[in-house]
Amino acid sequence: MTTEEKRIDEEKSSQLDRPEPIPGFPEFGHIPFEGLHNTRDLGGMPTADGRTIAPAKLLRSGALHKASEQDLARLVGDYALAGVIDFRTQLERDKEPDPRELMEGVVFYDFPALSGETIGITHGAGVAQDLKTFASYNAGPHELVCGMYPQILLDEAGRVAYTSFLGVLLEGDGGAYLWHCTEGKDRAGLGAVIVERALGVPEAYVRADYLATNLFVRNRAEGIIDAISEKLRLARGLDADVDSLFYAYNDYYDRAMAAVNANYGSFDAYLTEALDFGPEKRQALRAKYLR
Repeated sequence: MTTEEKRIDEEKSSQLDRPEPIPGFPEFGHIPFEGLHNTRDLGGMPTADGRTIAPAKLLRSGALHKASEQDLARLVGDYALAGVIDFRTQLERDKEPDPRELMEGVVFYDFPALSGETIGITHGAGVAQDLKTFASYNAGPHELVCGMYPQILLDEAGRVAYTSFLGVLLEGDGGAYLWHCTEGKDRAGLGAVIVERALGVPEAYVRADYLATNLFVRNRAEGIIDAISEKLRLARGLDADVDSLFYAYNDYYDRAMAAVNANYGSFDAYLTEALDFGPEKRQALRAKYLR
């Protein structure tokens, strides 16, 4: 890397929304795998009542099709993985299916958090096609993705997906559960927000965990830019377009929370009314996953 390239790289890094550290939760629970760059264990995250999330029980990730056989063996063996929740659409699952045949004994749940193919979130047609589609809209990619966060939480598909997701966790019998979408940022990220809020994690830590994706997906985003910049001939603005797809931003999170508050008054009310996960179920979830 030349001096100029290094300068640009450092400047771009400084512009990303970066998470504040969470006490007692080093590296945001990141698990170093060969092919899974954004897989994290929520274990150790502190709650408002002084407890912490139990280790090796709740895992968030990007899609599993790039996992090595060693990665999968670790998930199934070291983490006693009981279930995988996939928030992707049918098209995404067909295109890049989870390696179920290599994960014996694991139960797979298909809970699409969006109906059909939604621009900028699913990557079902590929990142290059997403960027071409963005060009046909007056709004930029960042604003389009930002506007889809309320849709994920409030539309029927998302409410059904997250209701079913919480039900699986509540009925779990001791093994670990992993949930994912494509990059582990949007649908899986909001899934983590829901679980953490249900478990009583302070909102500031929930936000920090959401933004922590930016620490682990950077190499993939840069690789995408290199791979498609020549093909699309979009030198100017391409970095920003791809950033909107791969990185987490405070305004994405803020837009989602504002929509929840506007429609339900509070996140607790959203859990109760939209996801049928009232105080009794939240207490049961805490008894199962906190220590």
